[in-house]
Amino acid sequence: MTDHNCSKNKPVATTPSRQRTISSYCTQPSSSKECPLIQKRITEACVEYCAVDVRPFESVAGTGFQNLAKQLIYAEATLGTSINVSELLPHPSTISRIHYGGISLHYIDEQSQLRVFTLSCQPYDFETQHAINLRSFVNKVLQEYGLYLNDDVFIVTDNENKMKCAFKDDCKRIGCSAHYLNKILQLAFTNNNANCNSAQSLFKLVRAIITNIRQSHKQSLLSICLVNYSDTRFSGIYLMFNSFLKVYYELPQILSDEQKKNYLKVDRDILESLCIYLKKFFHVIEKLSCEKTPTIHLVIHYKQLLINLSVINDNDDQLIIPLKKYIAKELPDYWIVNDVHFIATMLHPNLKSFNHTPHQRYHAEALLKSEFDKYQELQQQPSASNNNNKRQQIQQHKNTQLASSLDDIFDSPTSPDELQDEKLAKTEFDRYIEDNTKIDKDMNILIYWKNNKSSYPTLAKIAKRILSIPATNTSVERLFSDSGNTITNRRTRLQTSKVNQLLFIRRNLSVLRELFPPSIEQIKKRKNSNTSTTPTKKRKYSTEDDDKDLSQEDDNNDVSQEDENNDVSQDDLGNVIFEVDDKKENSICDD
Repeated sequence: MTDHNCSKNKPVATTPSRQRTISSYCTQPSSSKECPLIQKRITEACVEYCAVDVRPFESVAGTGFQNLAKQLIYAEATLGTSINVSELLPHPSTISRIHYGGISLHYIDEQSQLRVFTLSCQPYDFETQHAINLRSFVNKVLQEYGLYLNDDVFIVTDNENKMKCAFKDDCKRIGCSAHYLNKILQLAFTNNNANCNSAQSLFKLVRAIITNIRQSHKQSLLSICLVNYSDTRFSGIYLMFNSFLKVYYELPQILSDEQKKNYLKVDRDILESLCIYLKKFFHVIEKLSCEKTPTIHLVIHYKQLLINLSVINDNDDQLIIPLKKYIAKELPDYWIVNDVHFIATMLHPNLKSFNHTPHQRYHAEALLKSEFDKYQELQQQPSASNNNNKRQQIQQHKNTQLASSLDDIFDSPTSPDELQDEKLAKTEFDRYIEDNTKIDKDMNILIYWKNNKSSYPTLAKIAKRILSIPATNTSVERLFSDSGNTITNRRTRLQTSKVNQLLFIRRNLSVLRELFPPSIEQIKKRKNSNTSTTPTKKRKYSTEDDDKDLSQEDDNNDVSQEDENNDVSQDDLGNVIFEVDDKKENSICDD
């Protein structure tokens, strides 16, 4: 047994110093002296979180809160302490971080009706919102319909830098007028550099009172619903002030003693005068957001109207004076107006005189004349040679009539050809500029151009292209509001594709039914008309044949109707305008 392996002395195995032992994987209490101090600060922060936000203490013990704390620790280790925490935390209305992109299509059909067609409200599936990704997202959606952007297509977006960069090439981008106007008002009441301290103090007081009422569930005690301010709502400041003004005398009955102190600081007369001033901005945004009639021709004159409204008067309150100064200073430069706005204004017979801004009239006429000449170059090349021949004949006729006699002191008589030449000297553009015809202010401008298509055929084509451009992209903003109404507290498990399909039906169903009437309804109507005149005995034998014939006729009618009312093809994209916007989660936060 002396030769057995177990009897031999073996070297004692040692663990290398670089190899981790099992104890290193176990969590050990920290020996740092700073750990108790940090733990105390975290405890105090948790107490403040539960007290200020009215949360149960149990919320800080959940696994979700612990996971949030781990992510914040990781973020600090990665980014450092110099970054502001508000830049990392999501907005409560966008906490799911599901981004949506909305696109709608605007065009004027052969019946001179403005059509708005929603293309998509799809989830934005790119990692970042860089300009190249935004453009790729839009191109992908358009390719599903066989469409693409080019230099003849106008696109209306909000005014963020990423949108400006994404659509700077291969299209003509127009900024949303509602976003311009709403941003000016937002900065006036929230930006410290605006020097509107009194107005901002009033804004904070009213907002704090409304927030307290909504959070304390006392809203039902008032006659109307209070509207709180939201960054995503157009005219949100006016809506908040106006709702507060309507229930001003009802508030003391439901406010606490602490809130009554803030309530007494709000002067009703000043608040009323402020609402009267902001009401004009509200109405302008509403007018520019119309989807049934053209709006782009209203931009320049409404902009000047608001500038004139912001002129300081002797009767203005001290709170409104700095507010008017800031708005009057920002409106001319911040609200950008493009050449297409001037052309659209010239295409309205009641606005082409530029009475409010006479210094801009000649610039607008020059732009419309340039656009008119582009169309004329393609249409009047053959007729130009004919006119030159007529002028040469008239000049030769004049030369032959000249004679050395006493009658030379008289001008030669005017020939019919010369009168016709004088008429031809005035172009369609000149006749429209000299035309003093005015229409009713409520008349649809598209009806005017439909009635005058024979008198101004070239200008009518320009009007069909330009007036289809919307002044705002609020149709897409309303699309996001509809998505918020679709996904509710009891309907949270809808797939994003289902949301897109539901919104497509909701927004386009009436348009599709108008363009393509359902064939089943037509069959029923025709069947009822046939059965009313067909004897009872023959009804069993004739209805089948009739149904076959009717179905064939309906199919033929549907095909012909699709040809007549065909959806917009790529060849018609010169008259098509897209609206693009991207939002995060669907619903709008009211609190």
